[in-house]
Amino acid sequence: MGKATILTPRQTELIRALCADTFFTDTFYFTGGTALSEVYLKHRKSEDLDFFSARTYDPQRILHALTRWSKTQRFSIKTDFVEPTHIYVLTYPDGHAVKVDFATYPYPSLDTPSRYRDTLSVDSLFDIAVNKLVTITQRTEVKDFVDLYFLFRQFTFWTLRDGVKTKFNIEIDPYGVASNFMAVEDFDFLPIMHTPLTLQALKMFFRTKAKDLGKKSIAP
Repeated sequence: MGKATILTPRQTELIRALCADTFFTDTFYFTGGTALSEVYLKHRKSEDLDFFSARTYDPQRILHALTRWSKTQRFSIKTDFVEPTHIYVLTYPDGHAVKVDFATYPYPSLDTPSRYRDTLSVDSLFDIAVNKLVTITQRTEVKDFVDLYFLFRQFTFWTLRDGVKTKFNIEIDPYGVASNFMAVEDFDFLPIMHTPLTLQALKMFFRTKAKDLGKKSIAP
């Protein structure tokens, strides 16, 4: 039997509070690596909570809610804004912190969202996978490679590439992605895994993927 949840108690407490507030459930949907692991794959530990909205919203309402919750959950709040994301770092008395991000994300959903705790919309598995393929071309973090390792069990590169074109109107160059995949060689650790995976297996997988994409990119 798989894990019932991959969330920490503090993440769980935050999610429960958010799910009980109609401002959040009417405005945002759960996405990113933690949504991927908690709702779909249960494959790894994930730290950040990410929420997207298809429309603009009042960030003061987020801050007011977090301030209210901080009285019972006992955290301090540090805020930041990196376009288009409002970032809230919640620090607890023992020094542990949880980062919660809210962002306007004006891109269409490609598949039907899921539901979490009956109230909160969750980005579809396909949408998260498409987003991850774009992400891996923009940054080099082992967690994204781990996520794609498992997502490639359900989707081909070409299916995700088509999704990127539909969702973002971006053409993903297979040869460029092959080069991105080779960044796997730089990693020397994995996230805390709930589904077994070794660093050697991860590297071998993406070496093979990169080789295959490179061949197809230059084929006549």
